[in-house]
Amino acid sequence: MVISMLADDHITHDVMVAQGALSALDKNAVYINMATVSNDLTREMTAYCAERGLHYIAAPVLGRVDVAAAGNLNILAAGEPEQLARAQPLFDVLGQKTWHFGDKPEQASTVKLAANFMLATVIESVGESAALVKAHGIEPKNFIDMLTSTLFSAPVYKNYGGMIAEERYTPAGFKLTLGLKDVRLAQQGDGNLDWSALANVSARRSGLK
Repeated sequence: MVISMLADDHITHDVMVAQGALSALDKNAVYINMATVSNDLTREMTAYCAERGLHYIAAPVLGRVDVAAAGNLNILAAGEPEQLARAQPLFDVLGQKTWHFGDKPEQASTVKLAANFMLATVIESVGESAALVKAHGIEPKNFIDMLTSTLFSAPVYKNYGGMIAEERYTPAGFKLTLGLKDVRLAQQGDGNLDWSALANVSARRSGLK
């Protein structure tokens, strides 16, 4: 088995196909792609592997660097059931839970893209709200503490809300250039910040930046 978790479609294709990583594998080997990539690339890689007698599993993950280091990722997997079973011992080491989403790899890719979209909307809405209260002289940290202790007590609000309240965007656990491949906020010069820096957009609109 070989696992990759590369930045985007282009780099994944370059390393695994153009540079020959997959062609070096023996038949019946399993390629597990744990990156967030497009459905188009997922289908392309599935077909490429099948033509060479290989098996492709899409297994993107939920969890930042600290979560990965602790082996507590949530793994979103899809592929041939028998190949998923072969890969499960590896998943058990890498994550706390494996979620199966079908026998077509692009199904896992779709779930991850949907999850990232929801994360982006959370960050954007918290950023908008923090900018609003700050513009009226209210400390964003106090506002976030109240929200995450009442209406929005989920980890995603607590973690990203805290980062936004403190404007703690470096060091980046997950860069904007990776998390916002489609939103393309890197054009505003924020590409190397953590993607919680989406909140900067709200601050700019409010005249706070």
